[in-house]
Amino acid sequence: MHRRQRPSWPAQRCTRVRDRAYHTRPEATSSSREPVETQPLPDTPRIKPSIAPTDGWSRAGLVGLYVFAFFGLLGITPATVGLVLLSLVFLIRFDAWRRLARDPVALLALAFGLYVAVHSAITYFSEPTPALSQAVIDNATDWVKLLLFIPLAYWAAGRPDRVRLILMLGLAGFTLATFRKIDWATFDATFFSTRFDAYLPSISFGMFAGLGALGLLATRHAFWAVRNRPWRRWLAVTLWAMWLMILLEGLLLSQSRGSWLAFLGGLVVLILLEWRARRTTPATPTRRRWPPILLVAAALGVILSSQYQTIEMRLTDQTDTLQQVISGDVTEVTSDPVGLRVNALLFTVEKWRERPWFGWGAGTSREWIAASGRADTLMDNVDWLPHLHNAYAETLFQFGSVGLLLAVALVWALVRSTGNECRAGRLPADLCRLFLVTLVFVLIWNLFNYRVVRSDWMVFWILLVGAAYSFRLAKLTEPPGDDRG
Repeated sequence: MHRRQRPSWPAQRCTRVRDRAYHTRPEATSSSREPVETQPLPDTPRIKPSIAPTDGWSRAGLVGLYVFAFFGLLGITPATVGLVLLSLVFLIRFDAWRRLARDPVALLALAFGLYVAVHSAITYFSEPTPALSQAVIDNATDWVKLLLFIPLAYWAAGRPDRVRLILMLGLAGFTLATFRKIDWATFDATFFSTRFDAYLPSISFGMFAGLGALGLLATRHAFWAVRNRPWRRWLAVTLWAMWLMILLEGLLLSQSRGSWLAFLGGLVVLILLEWRARRTTPATPTRRRWPPILLVAAALGVILSSQYQTIEMRLTDQTDTLQQVISGDVTEVTSDPVGLRVNALLFTVEKWRERPWFGWGAGTSREWIAASGRADTLMDNVDWLPHLHNAYAETLFQFGSVGLLLAVALVWALVRSTGNECRAGRLPADLCRLFLVTLVFVLIWNLFNYRVVRSDWMVFWILLVGAAYSFRLAKLTEPPGDDRG
């Protein structure tokens, strides 16, 4: 009779490990999940760049991503280099075109880009003056550049740590650019009662400051993450609060009522989302919850009390014109900022009726405003209005009802795809709240201004939309063993 031979020691060890893994495997969970805003928010790890590419092309793409994110609002030349680099390497590396072509967001982006290109080519040859033709070409290319959010989404790769990092780099670049534009030689107390427009137009500066403040509030757990020692946590919270106070001060210094209103709308939505999540998640210990709240409340109290007169002046200015508009009397509106916007909307309706389907061409609103000769209603001091001061009216004016519907469909597809990723739990709750609050802010802000084809808006669009879409794109196209870092 043969004696059964015992397995060797390595084989025994492998068998024990396999058996232990089998017996300790957790039970499968249900495929249905709670909406992400009702799920407990785990402690967010510290922000760390995930730079571990395995080839030179990946390194180049990630370098372009981080350079663009940091210099987007700090320096146009390095930002352009970064955007070109990440886009070129995307075209070289990307090989999932068929899967991308089946995605509604990509299809609508392509449809909108083709519509703008064809529409602008036809308009270019049919415009009655060379100035109008040149405006069409200059603005059409900027509209098409907005589609570069797809290459950025590829490099963001749907990774929360990388998304948080590029958004933080963008906000850091904006903050540094603001400090660089301050005249420190003449800096004194009067600075805090003067409208700040040395960097960007005041309403645009207010937009970035307000969005930055909301972003810090929505993603605060990334800064408040539990650290090994208490002093490190306090240092992180203090730096976060100082950064938040700087951005809130910038929002007030912009003296932009449109940005203030958009900020309040986004803040209300954020509070509602936080309240809803708080009802379904374990409460944070009091000793960890109250110190940051008191710190933020103190900062807000100092800022608001120091600039109460400026806020009151801006909120009570031009109320007579606003009451006249609310009453329905828009025939002879005063040509102040409120009245000019009302007159611009009336001009839009008039011109839209002439070409309701396809509009007047990219970037042509200023030329048609000047051609109208209505100096009493469409001239700001001695200059014609540069645009219609409303992004929705501008899109309708330039591309007609067809173009506006395509733009709305693209935004809706982006919102829906991001919402689906949030409900599926592939996005952390803080990023879901950030993207939703940003959407509310921008929807309100676009009622009062138009900067779609300006470099600062393009940076914002490519960075924020690319970050949100990266989670959907990663699900569609990321193969096993992906090496984008």
